[in-house]
Amino acid sequence: MKKKIIFWIDGNLSTFCIPKKIQEDIDCEMHAIFNVTNKPKKFIQNQKLIDFKSFSFYHDNVTDLNSEPDLNYLKQKEEEYNLNFMTLLLNDRILYNFNDFYQFTSNQVLRLLELEIKYFENIFNKIKPDYLIMNPVLLRPGYLFYLICRAKQINVLIPVSTRLHGRSIISNDWDDLGFNKNKFANHEKNQNFESIHKKFDLKEEVRDTSERFLQSKSLAISALFSFLFSKNSNVKTHYTYFGRTKFKVLQNYLFDMLRTKLRKNFIDKNLNYELEKNIKFIYFPLHIEQERTLLVDAPFYTNQFEIIRHIVKSLPIDYKLVIKEHPMMYTRSWRSINDYKELLNLPNTILMHPSTDSTEILKKCDLTISIHSSVSFESGYYNKPAIIFTKTSWSMLPHISMVESINDLPIIIQKALNMRITQNEFSQYVSYIEKNSFEFDAEKFSQDFSDYFNFGGYLVDVDISDEKMMEFYKKFHSEISVLAKQLEQKIQS
Repeated sequence: MKKKIIFWIDGNLSTFCIPKKIQEDIDCEMHAIFNVTNKPKKFIQNQKLIDFKSFSFYHDNVTDLNSEPDLNYLKQKEEEYNLNFMTLLLNDRILYNFNDFYQFTSNQVLRLLELEIKYFENIFNKIKPDYLIMNPVLLRPGYLFYLICRAKQINVLIPVSTRLHGRSIISNDWDDLGFNKNKFANHEKNQNFESIHKKFDLKEEVRDTSERFLQSKSLAISALFSFLFSKNSNVKTHYTYFGRTKFKVLQNYLFDMLRTKLRKNFIDKNLNYELEKNIKFIYFPLHIEQERTLLVDAPFYTNQFEIIRHIVKSLPIDYKLVIKEHPMMYTRSWRSINDYKELLNLPNTILMHPSTDSTEILKKCDLTISIHSSVSFESGYYNKPAIIFTKTSWSMLPHISMVESINDLPIIIQKALNMRITQNEFSQYVSYIEKNSFEFDAEKFSQDFSDYFNFGGYLVDVDISDEKMMEFYKKFHSEISVLAKQLEQKIQS
């Protein structure tokens, strides 16, 4: 029998190219769910590039939000799937967080959840898929579908970026590479370990992303004008667009430009560019707000300022906490000036400017503490202990301690500061990843697609043609082929 594969494809349609390549290589039955806006929807309905057995559109099935939700049904499904729905809902950036245009009622949110689950179950009953293929999702609907697939024991295949730049692995969990300590403990140490540091040093990646973003200001303006002077029906058909009138979008854009400038002026005048000399300190890197690593991976640790206050309370008396703003936070218009003032007023803290070299801070600190940051991974290279608040793909490394209870934080910090760290197991881990991963930069591929179709990612509701999609497919055929081959091996095995 043919293997049945269902794809979850979000607004960035880069994943669209993968089923095309897989279908060229192996005989299988293709299905898809598209979480897209109306213009890409027209392309999908009319495209001749992929022979889908069936496909449907998420937003077509979640329209009636004003009916009374069935709480008994939701409770039944919560128990059946062993999930906590409120954890998912309250961290949704559209429903409860970061939405400047529309405020949903509690009943609307619960009704939406009910419609989602009924839609997903209808798909499962009709298709009975063997595999789900998706990118690491940024938004809650895709995450919910993934969790239900896991509960139903459907094989999930996700191309996951490792901490080595440009290398990925196929996993069933985007925060778990499938490695455990036993797998890499006896692995040969990389004799060229020093040379591979650049593969997980984030400075270059952040710099490239920053430059790309700055160069794309013209694309942002182009995207705005395209939105303002074209027909846009999503405000009526997509709950994610509720309240987004053209006037409000323009108003929000102009206000955002002003507040970004004011906030940056405050940052430049008040944050520290250099570390104090001869101080003992612990390093805490701030996360970008609205990102998946907080909202999805660390749902109970989304308030970074509260975490920082807990850390300050737990500091040894002779230590300071060095906090550094994330350089990519400017993509979110920086934090409010009041937020920065709050951090500046905390005792025994030093707030560093986003332009400061994080590597130099890492070298000089005695310990790193983060919620879910890759800094905890890189700490191992510098023989520095690390503390994290939630599970990561590298949390089994011996230099990392995890906070199970906030009450234990002072003790965990003391123990971590007394740790003796060596590079041996860290080197073995990195070598193991390098050997068991493949060359594919998932983030770059996604960004390349956004640059090609979506004004650098500023506008997802764009017209797409078969011809332009084929141009992209041919241009990036080698990257697509590498990823497709890895997925095919998993399917055929």
